[in-house]
Amino acid sequence: MKNDSSVYTSKQVAKHLSIEPVTVRKYSQMLEDKGYKYKKDENNWRQYSEEDIKYLEYLIKLKKEDKTLNESVDYIASLYRSNLNISSTDMSLQEEENPLIQFMKKQEEFNEKLLQKLEDRDQQLMTAIQELQETKKQIAMTEEKNKHEKKWWKFWE
Repeated sequence: MKNDSSVYTSKQVAKHLSIEPVTVRKYSQMLEDKGYKYKKDENNWRQYSEEDIKYLEYLIKLKKEDKTLNESVDYIASLYRSNLNISSTDMSLQEEENPLIQFMKKQEEFNEKLLQKLEDRDQQLMTAIQELQETKKQIAMTEEKNKHEKKWWKFWE
């Protein structure tokens, strides 16, 4: 798909993405409506760069992941407006010294401790509830028993 000037037509992009040219134009128009800028020639036709194609590929990928077309377009446009590049990452997630990885590990440890404390608290609450129910049963049984017994002062009545 590579050509000399590194710009492509909608037909070339469509062929590369295995979609119809009208679909490329539709997606491009939707992105433009959200602020995405394409390079244009003297006829005001879009000229797609490699980066534009990556954005469109990602749009198609999001759509296949059960995102709506509008959600996908909004997301891609927000990436574009934020000057975020889809293909490059600023930090390697493989490095152990990465502060993001360290933060995520600490957060996971914290979450595990919190879950354990919640489980312990729930267990204590369940035990207290069971003891309370048992006490209520004993009180009810005692009251029932006392109803049927004659009091000593009532023997002379």
